[in-house]
Formats: sequence, C-alpha cells, structure tokens
Amino acid sequence: MSTEQPAGIDRGVNHGAEHATLTTAKAATSTLSRPTRQPWRQMESHSVLLFLLAFRLVNALTVQTFFQPDEYFQALEPAWQWAFGNEAGAWITWEWKHHLRSAIHPAIFGICYQLADVLAAFLRRQHHPRAEVLLAAPKILQALFAALSDFYTWKLASCIYGAQSPASLTALALTVASPWQWFCSTRTFSNSLETTLTIVALYNWPWHWALPLRNREETTAAPDDHVVRSRDKSARRAESADDLTRLRRSLLCAAIAVILRPTNVLVWMTLSWYTFVWNWNGPLGEKKMFARETVICGSTILLLSAVVDRIFYHAWVFPPVNFLRVNVLQSLASFYGNNDWHYYMTQGYPLLLTTALPFTLVGLYRFWQSSNERPIEDATPAGQIGLRLLARTSLLVPAAFSLISHKEVRFIYPLLPALHIITALPVSSFFLSSPTQQSTSTQPALRRRPILLPILALNFAIAYYTSQVHNSGIISLTTYLRGEFETHYLAGQANMTIGTLMPCHSTPWRSHLQYPATSDEPGIRGWVLTCEPPLDLNQTQKQTYLDEADQFYANPATWIKKHMSRHMPLASQQPDDDGAMGVHAPLSRHHHHQHHHHYRPSGHKKKIDTLPTEVLAREREEAFWATRTGQRKPWPDYLVFFAQLEPTMQAALRGSAYAECWRGFNSQWHDDWRRVGDVVVWCLDPTLQELWAKHSNSGTRNQVAAGTAYAHGAGIAAEEEIEEGASRGQKILGRGHAKRGNLDAQKNAKKNEHKEDSVSEEGHTEPFRRVVEKPFWKHREPEAD
Repeated sequence: MSTEQPAGIDRGVNHGAEHATLTTAKAATSTLSRPTRQPWRQMESHSVLLFLLAFRLVNALTVQTFFQPDEYFQALEPAWQWAFGNEAGAWITWEWKHHLRSAIHPAIFGICYQLADVLAAFLRRQHHPRAEVLLAAPKILQALFAALSDFYTWKLASCIYGAQSPASLTALALTVASPWQWFCSTRTFSNSLETTLTIVALYNWPWHWALPLRNREETTAAPDDHVVRSRDKSARRAESADDLTRLRRSLLCAAIAVILRPTNVLVWMTLSWYTFVWNWNGPLGEKKMFARETVICGSTILLLSAVVDRIFYHAWVFPPVNFLRVNVLQSLASFYGNNDWHYYMTQGYPLLLTTALPFTLVGLYRFWQSSNERPIEDATPAGQIGLRLLARTSLLVPAAFSLISHKEVRFIYPLLPALHIITALPVSSFFLSSPTQQSTSTQPALRRRPILLPILALNFAIAYYTSQVHNSGIISLTTYLRGEFETHYLAGQANMTIGTLMPCHSTPWRSHLQYPATSDEPGIRGWVLTCEPPLDLNQTQKQTYLDEADQFYANPATWIKKHMSRHMPLASQQPDDDGAMGVHAPLSRHHHHQHHHHYRPSGHKKKIDTLPTEVLAREREEAFWATRTGQRKPWPDYLVFFAQLEPTMQAALRGSAYAECWRGFNSQWHDDWRRVGDVVVWCLDPTLQELWAKHSNSGTRNQVAAGTAYAHGAGIAAEEEIEEGASRGQKILGRGHAKRGNLDAQKNAKKNEHKEDSVSEEGHTEPFRRVVEKPFWKHREPEAD
C-alpha cells in the first residue's frame, strides 16, 4: 500500500480513515526490521495517453470483421448524409425517419467526413485514394474515443487505489488486454461513445462528497448551507481544474450520454441516489450546488441537441421521448429478438469480461459487502465509497435492463470500465505478492505465472478470432465490390448495380461501398431486403407480421417470382424444355407464346412487338435504381447472398446468365442459420466469371445458365428433386392426364410440404433443405405491370 497521499481523493475525513490510520501505524511498528514496500514508479499521464492512442489506432485500422449493423446504420450512414447531403446515397433506416435518435452522434462523424473530404481535395486525391481516406477517417476518430475510455479508466483507478498502486496499473492492463475492448471499442456504435462519456463523467464525479464532513478546513465557505468540500492538495496539483469545473465536466458528459442513449440515465440515477440521498450526512451546500449545476448543464445539452436535431431532421423534435415510447412503452425492440431474464448475468457479463469474470465476481461481492466497519484497506476512504457505489451500479443497472425483453450485451457496455476497476484489486492481489523479510526487492513480485500466461494467450486468441476471422467475409465483400467498380465501371462512366439477398442490414453500405451515383459521376446503386418493424399494427397483427427478409426466407423461389423483374437477366441460351428455366420458366406450353417476349436468346433478332415492353421495363428499372421504390426489383450486375442459399439460387435462376465470380470465407459457424457459409457473389459478366473460375481452380464456370448441379451428392440430389417437382407440376397444370400421375404428384407434393414443415419446426437446423420447396408454379399470380 502506498505511503504517499494519492492524487484525486481526500484522505482521513471519516471514521474509516481513523481506523485506517491506526492500522497503518501498527503495521509500521511491526515491520521495522523488513524492507518497506515502496510504491511503483508513477507513470506520466501524457505518456500513457500517447501509448493508448497508438494502440487503439492499430486496433481500429486492423479490425476486419462485421459485428452488428448499428455500427453503420446508427452512425456512419446518417453521418454520410449529414456530410454530403440527402442525394449522396446513404441508407437511412426507419429509426431516423421516425426521429428516434439524437443526431449528435452522426453529426460528430459527419463533421469528420467533411474534414476528411477537405483533406483529400487539398491533397488532390480522387476516386480510390479519396475512398480510402473516407473509409479510415471515422475509424481514426473512434480510436481517439476508445483511447480516452482506456485513459480515464486508469485515471479513475488511480484516484480510487492511489496513483502508484499496483491495482491502478492492473486496471490499465485489464482494459488493454480485454478481448471485448479490442473487438468493440473502436467500432462506431453509439454505445462506444456512451462508454467513453460515462467513464469521463465517473472520473470527475465528486466521490468525496459522499463522506461525512469532518471539519471546516475542508470547506470553501464557512456557513453550513454554503459548505462545499474540495479534494486534497495532491489532487489539485494533479488536476488544474477546480471542483466546480470537474463537477460540470461530469454533468455535461453524463447529459450527452443520456441524450445519445436515454437508458444511460439509470447509471446516474443510481449514483445520485447513493451519493446525495442514501445515508446522506454532508453539508447542504453540496446538494444545492449539484442541483443547480445539473439544471444548467442539462439545459445546455438539451439546447445543443435540439439545434443539432433541427439541422439534421429539418424539424423541431425530441428523440429521447420517441425512443422511450417506441422501444420501452411499445416494446417494439422485441421485434428484433427477445432474451431470457438472466441474459446479462449468464451471457452479458461473460462476453464483456471473458477470462476476468471470476475476479470480477470476487470484487463485486467484496465491495458490495464493504462498509465503514469493514473498510477496503487498499483503497482511499473516498475510494472505498467509489468502489461500493460502482459495485452497486454494476449490478442494479443490468437488473433494470433485465425487465426489458430485448437485450444486447452492448447495452451494459458502459459499465465495463467500472467493472475493470472493480476487478483490478482481486487480480493484483492474486498475481502480485508483497515483499517479505527475506526479500531483497521492495517491489511486488509476479506470481502464478502458469495461470497468467494461458489467460493472456486465451485473450489474444479471442481478440484475433473475433476481429480477423469470424464474419470477415462481409467486410471483404465491400472491399471486393468497391474494387470492381473502380476497375470496370469508373473509367467507362457507368453505374454498377448490386442486389443483396441476405437478412436485412447484413453488410455496411455507403460508408464502405463509397461512390454514390450522381448526375456528374457514376456510382454504385443497390437494393437489399428490408426489415421495417410493425409500427402501426396492433398486438395481434404484430404476432403474425413478417418483414421483407422474413417473407423471402419463408419461400425464396416464390418471393423471387413475385418481387423480382420478370425479364430474365441477359439469358444466354434458349432452354431445351420449359422445366429447366427456374423462376423464368413459362407457365406451360399453352402460355409459351404469350410470355415469349420475356426471353431474348443470344443470336435472335429483337422483334418489333417486344420493343415497347422492354423500353417500359428499362424505364421502370431506372426509376427503381433512382428511388429504391417499385413493385419489382430489377436484376443487378452483382447478386450477393450467403452460401446457405446457394442450392435454392441454383434452381431458381437456371436459364439466366448469372454465375459465380467471387466467394469469400465468412465464418465456420453462425447463430443465425440464414448467415451460414461463405459470402457468394454472382455476376453477369462472362469475362469475370471465367477469371474467377481460373482463380478458384474449379475447372468449370459453374454457370447457372447451364443448369450445372453441385459436384457433391447433396447438390445433385437437390437438382434431381427440382426436376421431379417441375415434371409433377406440369402434370398438375394439365400436361398429363393420367390419374395415377396426378395421384403421385399430389402425394409427393404433400410429402415435400411435410418436409418443409419439419425443417421449420426444427428451427432450420438443415437449411440446405430449403432447395426442396413448393414449386413456384403452384403460387403463380396474374402478372401485374
């Protein structure tokens, strides 16, 4: 334990301090014959901050995996619109259209985009270099926020344990070695900035005001109703700001955090209750100052938020109220998934803390049970109060969140710095030993290395796997598509089109694709499957509501027939028979001539009577690409999906010119069956298809137009079942009149329906069965132009 007075906290101002003083005196008397434990060498604040900045910059620029869509659609997409305007191609989700979120967070990154664009223009960088600058700019800014979070974690630990205490250094080591911090802190979530703001506010929080008043010497004024205690002299030397300034910093940061994430108010309600209400015995002047500054700082941030929201939304709105009304009162967040009541204890904390979890549990139990009668000897008197309040907040806030059905580990992420500080003392006590009488060293010695080294190795393995391997194909996809545009479309002044048949928000959008299509420059256009929530439906309707992505995965072939263009994308050959054309097959031979204008085989001259239909189709497609609205989606240059969907797409798009032109590893496993397997890209350019076939050493083009089945048995079996289904379908539609054939067809159709139901009941444990679907011709509806 340090013999110096630690910076940041006033010592000896309660009964616990007197007890600690007597204990220290007795210990000094009994250990005169052994080396005195010396404090560790104090680290300079600016050196620690520079190290953390460099560390998080490397962190931010090397993370190559996808985590959750909010990283992009709640931050970078609206930031892109803030920086470059409404016509810049940003994908704005329903939350922003219904004013659920404060624009402060995207405004910060929008300004970052604008500065990066100015820098690129100043350096005369266009196209690829400019895109790289815009891609890196928000990562660099978020690295700064992450470094500040680490820095103030160490600073608060130094205040609680002492600036030269081994526990404060342990807190710094915990945040640096945390797999979750490496994985998440440099991502542009609003929760990440919320975490930084929360720890900065906690560092500046007046912990010493929770102690009882000892004497008038600690006050800045004599009368009791104006008494305001200040921190000790060493704290004033370490911090140039006075107590009032630090209180304002705390309240301003807390107010911004609450505006960004209204649920953050639970942290400050808990701390305020225990600091100023529970067992309060301090001077009334501190309460008055706290109330006054809370009103002033809160009003200032509310005004700032209102102005920023007015600029972004072009209307006077108050997002926190809309956020609470939709997500809490209406429980609309449950549309995106529900979890068990114990989620935060059984999954949230383990994900945040990983290998440090056992030590955290020890610290939570110890500090929750601490009191003035049972003080924490390794912490300062006010630090003991701080640890006790942090422990209670770290348990009560997740308990409150548990009452909400929709739960995510990110929601309790702002508690992680406090949890690292709580964990620091048990970890340092376990792995560091105090000097003994026989020891010649006055420094604590590292012990239990056989346990420590595997823990560090496991942390490194988790951090590497989550940031470089798992879900890496999504980020590689955006790099590939951006490169395709720069290579094949930019020089030719042509727009590139993309369609993603994936669960909604499976990929970043404009922040990673870049290149919006404008009247002056070609760009990348695209469509995706959406998942708009049931905002205006009653409870009964909500239970049966299916968004667009759900409708697609319920029956992909039927969805394609109903929602995709009826004009086959660049068909390269006329099929041998009607059943070999997938969703582009004519209804029957009877309707062949009626629908023949949908096909344009290579080598055939275009008929005059097809011109109006094709011109109209092109106009509709152009209108869709410009507005992303329309009854049917056009077929894009590049079609993107997960490998789980590949057998279905092989069957559905037979007869088109689509073929594989890129494939990227994404994950060995996934908790969402729809995202299983590689990320696959099909394109229409035969040159790219041939290049990819040579690159992948497949030996064949694997072209969908040829109706090639998979080489492995499952693919062949799936193709055979599709052929049999097509044959049965033609009989049902009237091409075969044998009674036996009809009965067999009906019986087999029922069997296939039963198979689909079984797959659904088992939670899609075998997603490749989706290729054996109800034949699309059983669901046909009249064509609607």
